Amino acid sequence: LISFKNFTFKYNAQSEPTLKDINLIIEKGQKVLIIGPSGCGKSTLGHCLNGIIPNIYQGDKSGDFFIGGKDAFDLSVYDKSHLVSTVLQDPDGQFIGLTVAEDLAFALENDCVEQDDMVKRVTNWAEKLDLLDLLNHRPQDLSGGQKQRVSLAGVLIDESPILLLDEPLANLDPKSGQDIIDLVDKIHREEKTTTIIIEHRLEDVLYRH
Repeated sequence: LISFKNFTFKYNAQSEPTLKDINLIIEKGQKVLIIGPSGCGKSTLGHCLNGIIPNIYQGDKSGDFFIGGKDAFDLSVYDKSHLVSTVLQDPDGQFIGLTVAEDLAFALENDCVEQDDMVKRVTNWAEKLDLLDLLNHRPQDLSGGQKQRVSLAGVLIDESPILLLDEPLANLDPKSGQDIIDLVDKIHREEKTTTIIIEHRLEDVLYRH
């Protein structure tokens, strides 16, 4: 599903590449952890996966990088959004709607989904992520763990084949972090989503397989 071959990327503002000779294959349905210290290139790799590079941050690249058999650098951010759903470390920066229900429906509205289908899918994902009682609440008023569940539901509802989590535990206490890892593990098993976790809190991520 995802393939890097001798892939190197250097930001325009830097003299040295951030990613050097990356060789990586992630097969459909796998769950993969990308871990390392700050500044090692974890988020740069994530930005390549979700299209922020090269569509927002430009630079020079060499080697090959394919998603679903297509050259990933030829895909727009919109095209990538149908392949890769991203959950950020700061969920507040990801909220769009005034309520949890509106936030979950946002991607479906963009795709012009029929309203009856939209209501069913919002209800379905709210039930899966234990959000039914929060649908009329403002996302900003929720706890950290609840916010991450809303962020997860908001990207999963579009049913992209790849789920990318970019340091999802950064703002969570250990218990909330384990709850999110539990949830990610459950989604991976039930939905067969290819799951990529970028994180440095190894002990929390390894709370589950």
